[in-house]
This record gives sequence, C-alpha cells and structure tokens, in this order.
Amino acid sequence: MAGRSTPRWAALLTAACLLTSCSVHVGGGVTTMSKGQLATAVKDKLSTKTTSTIDSVVCDGGLEGKVGAAQTCTVVTGAKSRRATVRAVDVNGSNIALSIEIIPGQ
Repeated sequence: MAGRSTPRWAALLTAACLLTSCSVHVGGGVTTMSKGQLATAVKDKLSTKTTSTIDSVVCDGGLEGKVGAAQTCTVVTGAKSRRATVRAVDVNGSNIALSIEIIPGQ
C-alpha cells in the first residue's frame, strides 16, 4: 500500500505546483525574501493547493526580489521529501510573486 501512495503524492504535489504562484509581501521596502520567509510562503501556498499535509519546507537560502531569481527548497510530507524550484516571477515594490515547481525525480 505504501508503494501506491508515493506516486499518488508526487502526482498530486506536482500537479499543484506546476501552476502555483503567489504574491508575498516582504515589507519594509526590502525586496529580498529571507530563507525563513521563503520557506513559510512555499509551505502556505502548497498547503492550499494539495490535499497532502506539508510537514515542512526548508529552502537552501533566501530569494532575491528580481524577476527570474530562483531558489531550491525541500518539501517534506511524512517520510517523503521532494525538491522544488521557487522563482520570482514578478516584483512590485516589496511584493514578490512566486512560482513553485517540483523537480521531477527528486
């Protein structure tokens, strides 16, 4: 049974993430998201896009508030983890719109 849940979880999370984007207000005129802010934003957004419970998100670093800037994060659900690429797709003042994509096979 556990073997069946892994592909299902990956498919659900991948489908949710391929088109996921969100706008995050960084505040204080700052246009760089800290590592913690980014992890929180990714977890919050994925939690609203999938039925899987997102236990944690850990990002490799912060995200520059520049269109095209990218960062890699690890998304953990139960005993499974997947890598995701998070990109800044729009920056408007201290608001950064993000795109989240699960890296296939990771």
